[in-house]
Amino acid sequence: MIKLLKYRAALIGVLFGLFGGGLANLLAIEEMALYYTSLATMIALVVNLLVSFLLKGKWNLKIRNQLKYISVGLFFSLIVILITHTKFFLEGTFSYSDFDNNTSYHIKGSEYTQLAKKFKLENPYIESDNDLIREGFGSPEEKGKVWTQDSINQSWLKLLITYSLMVVFFVGLISILIEILMSKYEKTTRKSIESD
Repeated sequence: MIKLLKYRAALIGVLFGLFGGGLANLLAIEEMALYYTSLATMIALVVNLLVSFLLKGKWNLKIRNQLKYISVGLFFSLIVILITHTKFFLEGTFSYSDFDNNTSYHIKGSEYTQLAKKFKLENPYIESDNDLIREGFGSPEEKGKVWTQDSINQSWLKLLITYSLMVVFFVGLISILIEILMSKYEKTTRKSIESD
């Protein structure tokens, strides 16, 4: 355990490389999969090193209490940003099922183009964005004809910012907890391991 904690930067980097890949697969937004994986690893490393740097100092009761409040704050911030990111995911993406019945998610906008509005008026049977893309425009690559580019960019930005904040809060919380475990409990853990 102690050896694992000593290599926490590598551990955090690997964990969040996997975390980013897992989240990219979980949310499966085609256009953002590369961003999610790359961003998670970079943010994880920077936040972990920053927390480690900030916590290398004298421990006293005031600092210990502040770390408790910071950890609780990071945990609740993580919950709030997870909910916010999920909301933006639901509002800012559409699912598309191809002919093999494989479903993928793509970023959409919030404002339809004149061409899409006209198509929806002429075809009242269109009920979802998936139907609109499939019946009117053929594929997700044509989404620029369905939504304005500004609204697509806004959805992209919201998803990227909330994802980045989610990684920052998660890495910050884990880094603080690992740093506390390593610096405060290393001696007692080592004694218990050596006595066995």
